[in-house]
Amino acid sequence: MKTAIFVGTFFLSLALTGQMKSSDKNYTKSIELTASVEDSWNLLSDVAIWKQWDSHIIDARLKGEFADRAQGSLVTSNAQVVNFYIIDWEENKSYTVRHKLSSGTLNLKRSVEATDTGSKIVIEVWYNGLSKKGFKKYMGEDYAAVLEKELLKIQQLLEG
Repeated sequence: MKTAIFVGTFFLSLALTGQMKSSDKNYTKSIELTASVEDSWNLLSDVAIWKQWDSHIIDARLKGEFADRAQGSLVTSNAQVVNFYIIDWEENKSYTVRHKLSSGTLNLKRSVEATDTGSKIVIEVWYNGLSKKGFKKYMGEDYAAVLEKELLKIQQLLEG
């Protein structure tokens, strides 16, 4: 089951200036952009356009407004329907996407903060209950490379 693969695709970069830290079950990536905090937040929180920069998503929808405890679903590139929840939401600052798997929980936190030249986005992905073998099964061994490609797509959307 590759339902968690949708997470392998988030966020931006001016020159991919952030550092990727990884272990068997988590990643952190930060990126600085010339785009404003407002523009960065609007892109990250618009579920309908996730498919424009996430190669694993064919379609994504949210039930109601983008806010804490919102629920949504998406269709992955392998035609699976995946339910997700928005938790730990702070308007214009951060949120976490949570997806329950049969063997654990996949979490993706996206944060935006102001910089002197625009905005910085920090993405943290972590897994509860998944082993290294499980991570590779759900996300693939090339997860970091896929994430960087997605960041370039977001950079293009925000900075042209």
